[in-house]
Amino acid sequence: MRRTPGRRISAGLAVAALAAAAAVATVSPAGAASENLPGVPAPGSTDAAWQEWADAERAQAEQTDWAADSRSRGCTLVEATVVDEVDAAYNAAMGAPADLSTHRVDMVEECPEADAGALATGGLTSSDKVSTQAIGSGNRCASTHGPGTICVSSSGGRIYASWKYSGSGSVSGFLRIYRIPTSADSCYRGDTWLTGPSATWSSGMTRSVSKARTTYSGYSAHIWKKVAIGHTDWGRACSKL
Repeated sequence: MRRTPGRRISAGLAVAALAAAAAVATVSPAGAASENLPGVPAPGSTDAAWQEWADAERAQAEQTDWAADSRSRGCTLVEATVVDEVDAAYNAAMGAPADLSTHRVDMVEECPEADAGALATGGLTSSDKVSTQAIGSGNRCASTHGPGTICVSSSGGRIYASWKYSGSGSVSGFLRIYRIPTSADSCYRGDTWLTGPSATWSSGMTRSVSKARTTYSGYSAHIWKKVAIGHTDWGRACSKL
């Protein structure tokens, strides 16, 4: 079920090609979905059913006006890249064959500064888990170390994670989305659902990564900053989506 790499769709100036996603320590595998959303094959469906669904999702991504998608979130698109990948964690989360080829979309955007009063505190504490009554629902953003702003959202049948770097100079790292229970009381690191590419952010740049939404769940987006040895978790935002 493997496919050839996807093509790039650009708006404005092109930026350097995005590298493959980096790994950090040990990542727990995502469990299989108990129930998928309408239109998504049920866990354990035939390979043919899954391939038909993946092909339709890929075709829709190619036809999407990503500049309009970016504007709907208050941003201006610089570049969008549709990337084919075999993501075992994503496949396991929806009960698909491990070798199913799906796609993600990587975006570079220019986004306005978020309203500070509307941001949650996404910087990690020493316990790496800040207790609250329950995670919220709908699109969510939080301030991070860096400084920066991380968001997790749902739009057009997709789950998005984005991070805007607001510091000086540049930093490197990657975005990762974890799947957590809807009953979770914090934005902790659950089962890996999607990992974005390793990339570099310059001051004021926003990078986003998205993938087709297949289950109703809690989603926890984290920004992993590259350090001398490995990566460090710079902050997170989470929501039921």
